[in-house]
Amino acid sequence: MTRMRQSAAAILAAGILLITVSPAMADSKVGTVDIQQVFQKTKLGKAIQSHLKNFADRRISKMRTEQKALQDEQGQIRQQVGVISKDALKAKELEFQKKVQDFQKRQQKVQTEIASESFVEFRKFLDAVNAATGSLGKKYGFTVILAQHPLRVPLGPYPPPFQSPRYLYINPDADITQSVIKYVNEHANQ
Repeated sequence: MTRMRQSAAAILAAGILLITVSPAMADSKVGTVDIQQVFQKTKLGKAIQSHLKNFADRRISKMRTEQKALQDEQGQIRQQVGVISKDALKAKELEFQKKVQDFQKRQQKVQTEIASESFVEFRKFLDAVNAATGSLGKKYGFTVILAQHPLRVPLGPYPPPFQSPRYLYINPDADITQSVIKYVNEHANQ
């Protein structure tokens, strides 16, 4: 049997095993959560959105002011062509290039700060969602609670560095990983 057929057979066997392994699975309840809606409609989500917007706006505004100053300085240097000596012009251009490089380093630092702050804030939100889904999953007897779609929130030019998980809660009794491992180990070589 080719590797592809063996893999297909193992996947089919695992699927059959999923259906037949546990009678408790027959009574499974699956819930869903629209994380995007939770983020947009909860006090925590709104507070995070506001905080991140203000955090990014303050830093971006400062960078735009610096960028405008550099553009003005570049214009002044261009106006001096032919008015000052070539050596003096070259010295001004070299000094200007150093300022541009420093600006680019600060701009990269700001992007890193925004991404880091976004990560911290989204982690708080996801921790709250995980606590809620775990508690409600147990309370209402869900086996699995899925995210309808992962959270992706554009907040200005620097999106968060991650997205939310697809599975929010899984009842430990629904985990048949060990049974699948055992089955594959026993049947993969046949």
